[in-house]
Parts: sequence; structure tokens; C-alpha cells
Amino acid sequence: MTKSRLRFGCKGACRGAFVVLAGAALALGPTTGRAQAGPPLAQILEAADEAWRAGKHEEAFSRYADVLRRDSTSARAVFRVATMLAWRNELSRSESMFRLYLRLAPGDDDGRIGLARTLAWGGHYDQSVALCDSVLAANPRQRDAALLAAQARAWSGNLRVAIDRYQRWLSAQPQDADAWMALAQTWQWANRTDEARGALDRALAVDPGNAKARTLLEWVNVALTPSFEPTLSSSDDSDDNRSTTYQVRTGWRAPWQARLVADGSYRVADLGARHGTAASLRASSSFAPLNGQWTVRGELGATRLEGSDAPASPVVTHLEPLAAVRVSGRVASRLSLGVGASRAAFDETAPLIQSGIATTSVDADGDVTITRRLALGGGGNWTRLSGGSGPNSRIAGSGTLRWTALPFVSFAAGVRGFAYEHSAFDGYFAPKRYLLSEASSRLRLGGDLGWGLESELGLGNQTITAFGDSHVSRFAQRANASLLYRPAPGVEWALSGGFANVASPATISSADYRFYTVAIKGRVRL
Repeated sequence: MTKSRLRFGCKGACRGAFVVLAGAALALGPTTGRAQAGPPLAQILEAADEAWRAGKHEEAFSRYADVLRRDSTSARAVFRVATMLAWRNELSRSESMFRLYLRLAPGDDDGRIGLARTLAWGGHYDQSVALCDSVLAANPRQRDAALLAAQARAWSGNLRVAIDRYQRWLSAQPQDADAWMALAQTWQWANRTDEARGALDRALAVDPGNAKARTLLEWVNVALTPSFEPTLSSSDDSDDNRSTTYQVRTGWRAPWQARLVADGSYRVADLGARHGTAASLRASSSFAPLNGQWTVRGELGATRLEGSDAPASPVVTHLEPLAAVRVSGRVASRLSLGVGASRAAFDETAPLIQSGIATTSVDADGDVTITRRLALGGGGNWTRLSGGSGPNSRIAGSGTLRWTALPFVSFAAGVRGFAYEHSAFDGYFAPKRYLLSEASSRLRLGGDLGWGLESELGLGNQTITAFGDSHVSRFAQRANASLLYRPAPGVEWALSGGFANVASPATISSADYRFYTVAIKGRVRL
């Protein structure tokens, strides 16, 4: 959920307007009481106030810092420095400054709301709501406290409580267009597009010229209108596997307030004289009970596999059903869990298509937010492979610690691996153990509309243990990038490419392996 769109009390020009100020240090201890050289304190404070009113926040920050170095009890300077520290995402310093301000002005509602906002931005939702409720107990019409408390509950994943709080406020203040927009965003997070659209209609009835509400309404309508998504992808690897996949996907609104998606794909795969095709049809949709607290996703379909050893050899045909179900949700403000089960055809390469191998999997995963910028994710699955030369099974697991340095870039350290019950000779890589340790980074440039770039780079080490207990280790690297263009909500074109030497279950040999892929994808609204 994107917090930046709904922050109350922070004007758009403030966010992102600051850079790290070299040499800016705030003295929070008591003043020495000695006279100091330079302009009079009142003159510095007035210059800081003037810069604040003019929107020159970097200059204001520096001048207020000068005030605090000479008089750390200046309540106005403390409040505004605390506010600007929060805008700069220096949340620990902001919290300390707001707590200092509340010692200087203990009865000030703005100070308590400022501290509550900083706590919410830092993920301390219960503390934030408690502060807001303490303000509302004395003044139930305090708008910022009411909306911030609702927003903090939405960010924590408790959408039902957030919706109740917004509705309670709007029952008394139906002309609050911003509150209607915040409610619409929360309904959208809950996958309730009808309610989201209704809230935006109310916002536009109050403020017909609200451009932000009209943009949000257009994005909500994307989920309600049919779409068409063609994709063409091609891959090649050092084992001489080559494949091309054509896919067409369409989606439309389902009666249960979700999208119903149908797609068809056709894969052509070759390995020397071996040739295989895989044609799949499937339909999928989701259901979000409890106002978005949980999401249930299901999929049904079938894949027809045809493979041969040579152009004149007999064609082997298989028909495999496709089915999947997954349940995921946020069980606490910092913890999300998911479990699922699926059956699918293992059809990445021509030997796999000819073998007619199917996979049945059970998996589970979880993500926990440790701090505002640090998150830990992990998961595991058990897979049963049937067909080919006989059944086999695979156990896999992974874990990743990710640090979001900036909104558009993150770094991660992770480990993942898998192990097979026994070796196989059906065209897939089945070692006794495989382990990959990797450091990676992600970059995302661009906004919701216009041009964008998404890329990921991973470097590490992979260790392979064969069933004869022989070991091999080698350098692992992967990189992929996508160039995107979104001219309007629901319309997108993308060109993607990638390279990896990381072994995968579709690898045939255990020697140095390289994989290349390129894809063109589009999406249009019908």
C-alpha cells in the first residue's frame, strides 16, 4: 500500500524536497546561557519563519537549526524541525524532537498529531492511533487526528477498522472530499471497486474540479473494464533448448467484485531434432473476504502436450489438468502469510514436453516487516513429479532480507535451494542438493504513467551436490530489465530481457549453464 499518496498534513512540494544537509546538527540539550555572537535570536527566528512561509524548507530547516543551537527551548523551532525531519524520512530524530516539543507544550494537539504521524510513517501504528484517540477524546471534531487514525489502521492492514473510522467521520462531515478519497483508496486496497468508485463519486460531487480524485477514479475503472494483453517471449540456453511462447490474456469484471482472467498460451520448444508443443487454456480469479484482510485465488485449466524425437518419429500426446488455489493475507500489522497448492504441466523444454511430466506442489511463505526499511521474507514448497521415467519429489526453500534504501532502489541478501529424492533422466536438473547464496538489487524508475524502467541484478555463489556426493561450486549471476511505457491508466507496453547462469529445474547439464530471454508485452483497455 502506498503511503505517500495519502499523507495528511504534508504538502506535495515538501516531500522529496530535501537533501542531506551537510553539517546540520541539532543540539537537544539545555542551552549554556552564554551570549553568542551573530544576529539576535529573534532575527534568526523571523528569517526562519519567513523561509517557512515562502516554502523554502531547506533554508528554513537550516535557520531553525541555528535557533536550536542557541536556544533548544524554542518551541516553534522544535516543532518545525521535527516536522521537516519527518518529511525527510529521518523518523527517529523527528520522533525525539516531537517528544521534546510535547515537554515544552504538553497540551498542544498539533504536537501530538505530529508525533502520531511520525509514528505511523515509522510503522508504529498502535502508538499512533492511541495518540490520535487521546486528541479525539477531548475534541471529536479534530479532523487531522480522525483521518490519521483511520489511515494508520489501513496501513497496518486492518482495513475493516479503517473503513469504519472513515465512515464514522464522513457521517458527520460529508463535505470532506479528501476523506472520501482516502476511503476510496482503502476500499481499493480491500479489492472492493464498487465501493471505491462510489466514494470517489462523492468526492467529485463535493469538489468537481479535483484532478486527483478524477485520476484515482480512472485507475479504479481499470479494474472494472475489460482488457486485452498479448505477450511474445523467446528463450535460449547453453543446453541448446530453444522455445517461443505466444500468450493472449483477457480480463473482465466478475460478479463477486474481482477480475476474471482467461488466457491461452502456445509454446514451441526444440532441442536438436526433438520438438514439442504445449497449448494451455486457463481461467483464474480471486475473492477477498473480510474486506481485503485475506485473498483467495483460484485457477483451472488444461495443457495439451505433443512431443517427438525427430520429424518422422511418432508424436507422443499428453493432456494435463491445471489447478491452483492460494490463500494469503496479513495476520498482523507486520506479518503476512500465504499458503497454496497447485498442479501443472512441467513443459519448459522439448524433453520435458515429450516426457509428459506433471507437478503437484504445496507451498507456504511469509513476510515480516522488521523496520520501516527492512523486511524479511521466506518460503518453502514440496513438489511431487509424476510421469516420465517415474515419480520423483523435490523440497525447496528460500529466505531473503531486503533493505529499501530509497523508494526506487532496494538491496537484498538471500539464500535458496532445493533437493531431489533421486536422480532423473527425463530432461530436468535433479541434483541431490542445490544451494544459491546471493546479493541482489532492484531499481524502479518512473511513475504510474509515462516511461519507466525496472531492473534487477543478482550476484552470488551456487553449490551443486550430485547423488554420487561430488561437489561443484561456481559464480552465479543474473540480470534482467524491462522498459515500460504507460500512456494512460490500464494501457501498457513493455520490452524485457534477461540473462542468468543460475541453474534451474529445467537445466539439463550440471556444467556451466547460461539462459537468455526476451519478451514483448502489451495491455490495452477494451
